[in-house]
Amino acid sequence: MNKTILIFTLLSVIWRADASAGAEDDAMGYYLKGSVAEARGDLMRAYAYYTAAARAEEGNEIVIYSLARVTFDLGKTGEAREFAGRLLQSREFGSRAVLLLAEVEYREGNSDKAIELLRRVMDDEEIPGFEVRKMLARIYLEKEDIAGAKTMLEEARRLYQYDLFVDYRLGFIYAEAGEIDSAIVSFEDAIESNPGFANAYTALASMQLRKGDRAKAKGAFENAVELDPENRSAVKDLADLYYEDGEYEKGAALLEGFYREKMLDEEGKIALGKFYYRLGEHGKALDLFKGMLETLGEKPPILRIVSEIETEMGNFRTAVGYMRRLIELENDNFNNYIGMILIAFDLAGPVSGPDESPELSKAEGRYFLKESVRFHDRDSAADTYILGSVHRKAGDLERAEDFLLRAEELQPGDQRTLLELASLFEAKGEFDKALERVRFLHERTPDDPSISNFYGYLLAEQGKDLDLAEKLLDNALAAQPGNGYFLDSMGWIKYMMGDYEKAREILLRALSIVGDDPVIWEHLGDACLKLDLRAEAEKAYSKSVSIDPGNPGVRVKLEKVRNAAVESD
Repeated sequence: MNKTILIFTLLSVIWRADASAGAEDDAMGYYLKGSVAEARGDLMRAYAYYTAAARAEEGNEIVIYSLARVTFDLGKTGEAREFAGRLLQSREFGSRAVLLLAEVEYREGNSDKAIELLRRVMDDEEIPGFEVRKMLARIYLEKEDIAGAKTMLEEARRLYQYDLFVDYRLGFIYAEAGEIDSAIVSFEDAIESNPGFANAYTALASMQLRKGDRAKAKGAFENAVELDPENRSAVKDLADLYYEDGEYEKGAALLEGFYREKMLDEEGKIALGKFYYRLGEHGKALDLFKGMLETLGEKPPILRIVSEIETEMGNFRTAVGYMRRLIELENDNFNNYIGMILIAFDLAGPVSGPDESPELSKAEGRYFLKESVRFHDRDSAADTYILGSVHRKAGDLERAEDFLLRAEELQPGDQRTLLELASLFEAKGEFDKALERVRFLHERTPDDPSISNFYGYLLAEQGKDLDLAEKLLDNALAAQPGNGYFLDSMGWIKYMMGDYEKAREILLRALSIVGDDPVIWEHLGDACLKLDLRAEAEKAYSKSVSIDPGNPGVRVKLEKVRNAAVESD
């Protein structure tokens, strides 16, 4: 109830009617002036008027209670205790005096005494039970008696719905107990009682995330940020959600405003740069990160991101320069070696131009690979997968197998690892092991054209289940009819079926799409040889060798064709 209304209501009901006319007029006048001053928040003036009223009419309980209340608000707890103590036997004010004494004890640090007094009047009809339970809950929370606080808060909520303190605190208690649905309801009620309280939206969003409702969580975080743009926690959590869900444009839009207002800290700027990076706005990302390097110095996290972006752009020489500095600063961090070894073993994609060819020898690449092994996390599937892939590319198949099998153990069913292992076993001629993994992936994702292609190609390499292999490639080509590598697989299947003319036709079409690929040229040479087109076969093998001089098998085929041509002459 509004304090002014309460004061005047009490005045009209309780003021002693049997006081003398002069004293009543004098005391009431002072009291009315004190009530107005108190309602306006002028407590010192209210205290002076109430004191004058008490002198004018000694023993007036409403004046004494008003003095107890205003002295408490002024921090004069000793006087408040004295005035409230004089009213303990009062029929009208006894319960209120107990409640006020409880507040005095609480303010003076006597929590147990406050609890005892509050429990005495908890069910008194003269006292607002909601306020008593709310105060008890506050004390229990400070004493870390969560069970007691929960009981009081729940009872308070039954008496009065939509109180910010009650609903907000109950929400956290439910959350701590794992009662997520109840926590969500409590935080929603807190918002109902005060729609402008940003922290309630933040807490609600956290609970919705725990429940797995990302869309609602984002909505709640958006409300929190709108209400309190300086709430860095809400901004960060919302940006993280946008990033994880691939909503890069929303993330960039969220952070750009704060960046313009110079409200982003270092972590926020890094997040904005990452959004630009994912949006393909590499220039913006590099400008932001290189600006941070100039103002903050060579911080490894920023150097790492800059080198990653330069690598993505094919600027390998520039990227390697950053990586060398990064390794100088942190030579025991596995992540600092990843880009270096990917570039060294041609796994980073095409170079942007001649000026960006990396100044990095194979010997250096092997050194950095060796160092990266020292610092990788054996319990990280990502680390071991990368090392397995690089070792396979480097031709060290045994070490590659060790790393990839470990990655498979750490993260069973991971598609990247299974495909890499299948390729490894194919290279080693262990087709059953390769098929085991590709077959598993195909059963899990039967409509994936790339997996269907790989599965069919492996079957063709073994020369078995060729009807199934052909069906798999039919499905893959139905999805991607212009894929030259899929056409190569189909051509090889036709070759293994003995349909050499059809194989040659398909392989020529594959080359017209792919361009110069050593494997497809080799397959074409094999088909031409079966058709006794020796000149065409020699040309195909020669082309394959020129592209990949390191393949001894094709070189042997080429020599045989040439020798046969000489002998026939």
